[in-house]
Amino acid sequence: MVAPILLAGCSSASATGRAVVIEPSTSAGAALVPAAVTTGSFRTWREGATAVTYDTTAVPVGATAEVAVTEAAGGVSVAVTVSGLVPGRAYGAHLHNNPCTADPAGAGPHYQNRVDPAAGPQKPSVDPAYANPENEVWLDFTADATGAGSVTSVQGWRFSSERPPWSFVLHAEGTHTGHGEAGTAGARLACLTRTPAPAYVNQPGRG
Repeated sequence: MVAPILLAGCSSASATGRAVVIEPSTSAGAALVPAAVTTGSFRTWREGATAVTYDTTAVPVGATAEVAVTEAAGGVSVAVTVSGLVPGRAYGAHLHNNPCTADPAGAGPHYQNRVDPAAGPQKPSVDPAYANPENEVWLDFTADATGAGSVTSVQGWRFSSERPPWSFVLHAEGTHTGHGEAGTAGARLACLTRTPAPAYVNQPGRG
């Protein structure tokens, strides 16, 4: 079996094949919270669907994704495994604020640890001071010869209990980093809503 290509971070990482991992500043011996794993098979939208696709050319129906979130005292690890995608294709990927909907824009902007005050629901953050792989969860990867891939992002901060991320979104391009385009990654191709819902909130965070 061909091993998945492990890539993360910005588009330059995809070009070089280098894994970019942001290490958390966890204290020695800090207990890990057991991983909350979300899995789904992408398909056309239907009410209540966990995993949906908006472009079946780039994300063939039946493609799968698994997102595992593990939290520790000083940080969080997000590990993604995908299959059934277009072999050799590069994808941008991030965690987003809202659950998936029939409208690709429904997942809202990227989840940010420090929220860009100049951004909003209809105005995505494109300031590199906020839209960067240290402040957001970037999960770019390139599918291998079988259409599979895996990537891990480890951050030195934890998700907010008041506004946790709610979805994992696949994009058409690797994530850009320049001024005025930082964080953008082309069209939204597919979306996976986090389940089960985080135990510490009652309603999806809209932050």
